[in-house]
Amino acid sequence: MIKKVNEGSYAKVYLAEYRNPNKNDKLSLLACKVIDTNTAPKDFVKKFLPREIDMLIKLNHPHLVHTHSIFQRRYKYFIFMRYMEHGDLLEHILQKGAVQEDQARIWTRQLALAVQYMHELDIAHRDIKCENVLLTANQNAKLSDFGFARMCVDKKMKDIPSETFCGSLSYTAPEILQGSPYYPKPTDIWSLGIVVYVMLNRAMPFEDKHIKQLYHAQMNKNWRFRTRYLDALSTNCKWLVTHMLEPNCQRRLKIDSIINKWTPQETTAYNKAREEKTHLRNKLEVSELVQNSCLPDQPTVNTSCGFAGSSSSW
Repeated sequence: MIKKVNEGSYAKVYLAEYRNPNKNDKLSLLACKVIDTNTAPKDFVKKFLPREIDMLIKLNHPHLVHTHSIFQRRYKYFIFMRYMEHGDLLEHILQKGAVQEDQARIWTRQLALAVQYMHELDIAHRDIKCENVLLTANQNAKLSDFGFARMCVDKKMKDIPSETFCGSLSYTAPEILQGSPYYPKPTDIWSLGIVVYVMLNRAMPFEDKHIKQLYHAQMNKNWRFRTRYLDALSTNCKWLVTHMLEPNCQRRLKIDSIINKWTPQETTAYNKAREEKTHLRNKLEVSELVQNSCLPDQPTVNTSCGFAGSSSSW
């Protein structure tokens, strides 16, 4: 451990030095997230921390922060991750101002690919915000912090609504503020839309700190692009943000519409996610067939079907 670089509600992040025995003891820098279960709330330790550990083990995508290793020592967890040299997106915007559209397009696409990959695994992030977007030395964006991430389907692969109010208020979708059970995938699109708006405007689209006023502002679309940046933005850019910040979650832009092409690494990661999802579906179908065959006076029905993924238009 070298020094503390950040601190959150339940964890501290340190800069760490790693000596790789497989590469002639080559030194490299890692970030280490330390979670003390003695000081963290019991609900977090029992519910959210196991989910986060599970997600870190399962997720592997070029635009998600890579987890190097996880250790547990007594009451503390040490999660070693790739060190992101240029800090988080919010810090970048506060120091350097609004992001030019060309750069914002690249980062939006990278984040959308990460979200698409998670959604293909039926996982929602549920805490997308500028502070959780980290930047590499090569100016690539990666999504981090999976403490609120969760599965969107049950053991039978059926969509299940979420009832947990989580994430940051300024990035929270209106269906969550409404206080009713909600489907979490569309809320990730809304939060990503807020991130894109902040990149382009160096401001939040909604400033209300009271939930009721914020909800009404969202539903009435009481936001606009800042005048000083408006003329520099393309029509397509304005259209994208407007449709990501659609208050009706059923009419909100889908993640596939934000992406136009993939690199080989992104294609590989997405295909692995689809293969895992197909494997889970097939396993479930076989299990149901076996159960049906054991029931008296029940004809055996072949319910197998291929996975119908979204067709790519790129």
